[in-house]
Amino acid sequence: MIKHWKIFLAVLLGFHLILLYVLKFTAWPEMLLWPYLMIHGWLPYVNIAIAHTPLMLVKLAIFYKIFGVGIIQLKIFTWVLVLVLDLLVFWVAKKLWNTKIALVALGSFTLWQVFFDGNGLWFDLFMGTVVFISYLFIQKKKYFWAGIFWALAFISKQTAVFFLFPIGLQMLQTKKDKIRKSWEFAIGALPVIVLSALILLAFGILPAFINWAINFGIFILPKASGQIQLPDLKALTVTVFPFLIFIPLILKTDRKNINLLVWAAAGALGAYPRFEYFHIQPAVPYLALATGIFFSNNFLKDKLIKIFLVFYILGSLYLFGGFFMRNFNEGTRFYEQDVQDVVSYVDSSTNSSDKIFIMNWWDNVYALSDRLPAINPWVPQLSWYTELPEIQDKMVKDLESSKPKLIILYPYSDSGLSAYIPQKVYDYVMQNYKLREKVDNIEILVPKKS
Repeated sequence: MIKHWKIFLAVLLGFHLILLYVLKFTAWPEMLLWPYLMIHGWLPYVNIAIAHTPLMLVKLAIFYKIFGVGIIQLKIFTWVLVLVLDLLVFWVAKKLWNTKIALVALGSFTLWQVFFDGNGLWFDLFMGTVVFISYLFIQKKKYFWAGIFWALAFISKQTAVFFLFPIGLQMLQTKKDKIRKSWEFAIGALPVIVLSALILLAFGILPAFINWAINFGIFILPKASGQIQLPDLKALTVTVFPFLIFIPLILKTDRKNINLLVWAAAGALGAYPRFEYFHIQPAVPYLALATGIFFSNNFLKDKLIKIFLVFYILGSLYLFGGFFMRNFNEGTRFYEQDVQDVVSYVDSSTNSSDKIFIMNWWDNVYALSDRLPAINPWVPQLSWYTELPEIQDKMVKDLESSKPKLIILYPYSDSGLSAYIPQKVYDYVMQNYKLREKVDNIEILVPKKS
């Protein structure tokens, strides 16, 4: 038992918070826009095309309703969530092992959580936090509660379904009452999912939810042209390196911790088909637990383990050091000076009741300038959305009827996502709007005089 462990815990929590504060924060535009529209009466799936399940967005919308919509509020929500996950990692490790392992695990989690682009709110971070509670209940053989929290994770992001693999594996490993335990899990999970469906039905959202979050989000989006983005060799190497800790751990503990690896693998599966580091977030708590167990065992005296240890520590320092230098004091992504300038321009050039339309640029401008979009439903201007039947026709019809006072257009590029032009929408805008001026290379369009 480590004396004064509460002091070490407070230091690690403070250190994590400092890292989050000084490193680049990613304010994903959707994390401002979608809840902003929701608190203005726009229903998810009905008025907003969303390919994810809704629990996190509902909680974020409630938070914004109380504290207002803004970058500071988003940071606070995100950092509080991260600190909650910190405490969960420590508490779970302490419950299942001991205080020493818990402190080492938390130290590891602090580094790898920010390294895998965790300084920003996205569905993976929220879902990973909820499903980690399910992990604890599985280990404690409390399958009813495990089912409840898995279901809550599933209505936070669909990729929680991957965690049914480690859950099922651990149930199969039990020597008796496999069917009873499965029923306990199902009895916990099903009411959460059924109640969620009934709430969606009561608000008239269920058909649109099935269309966007299930039919589109599960069966169309992953296979859409341009959606598949696999990691290159460098990104794959960087991603795999921290998880190498599992190899000596499993070899030296007679495979006792192979279940932990399966949980980590399930958490990492969300990075397919569109690879981004932040999709690894649900795997990081299990990496941290593995690290805590590894560094708290007597086999560290083994010569080969020592060699691995030197290699692992030096490699980790190199990776994290480079990450830190690239992201130190880099401000907030998607809230750079040009975004702030455009928000100020919209603020001063329009009334609060005026609608605007943004093309090929960050949709957080709607929320930050407190202006509603000129189209309803709001649909991302990405090919896998706007090339669906009738989507662009509806957008053009909305533009004709709402006649936005301003259209903000970022010039289309030659390659990448910003090269895609929703042709029908673009043609309508070019025929009916003209350039007034530019703000930091972003074009401000106004209606042509008839």
